[in-house]
Amino acid sequence: MGFFGDLWDGLCDVCKTVVSVISDTLKNSVLLQKLLPILSVVIPPPFDAIAVVAIMAISSAMGVEEKPDQLGWQMTEADMKPEDFGSFKEYKEYLDREYPFDQERYDYLSDEQKMACRYVGMAGTMQELKESKGFELTPESLGIIARGAASLNWSNEQIGAFAKGLALSLSNSGAASLSDVKALAHGELDSGKFDSVASAIAAGAKEAGVKQSSNDIIASLQENV
Repeated sequence: MGFFGDLWDGLCDVCKTVVSVISDTLKNSVLLQKLLPILSVVIPPPFDAIAVVAIMAISSAMGVEEKPDQLGWQMTEADMKPEDFGSFKEYKEYLDREYPFDQERYDYLSDEQKMACRYVGMAGTMQELKESKGFELTPESLGIIARGAASLNWSNEQIGAFAKGLALSLSNSGAASLSDVKALAHGELDSGKFDSVASAIAAGAKEAGVKQSSNDIIASLQENV
């Protein structure tokens, strides 16, 4: 069936209503076509709720204040797509001007529609962070972090703090994305990068104040690929 066929099979496993809303958004944006299916497949419910916490914490720490659930609602309501603008910043200004978030209308949505808004908003926030700050939140790495955090029974506060500390440490070391977390978990990380990624994980653990050592966390990430 091919790569995208497999991705759509994964999406269908999530929920037909979620797929329907996401599909409508995908039709409008080539940019989101590349990210949304992958995001939905590698971070299925209930890990989406954990990933949102991580995304918000990292984005906020890097100067992008965004709430993916709200952004996703705006994006699914809008007639225009990101590619219609010179930058995501301009697109976001259009959304805020023409489609300001409406809590009452959002609350009226079904759980499945809200979940679809979440995935769309996560994709949008990730694109905004990449474009404005040069740091990429790769879906695969976010999924591994989310599953690892769940297996360690961390609170949302601990998850956010860990993600923030990890990402800032990676960024300060010169990394432009979370991709090395995936490589580490899969045992594919270049030996020359291991120390810096391990240090970033230790920085995240310190920020979160968790009881596990960096070695424990690495083992958890490797068990949740």
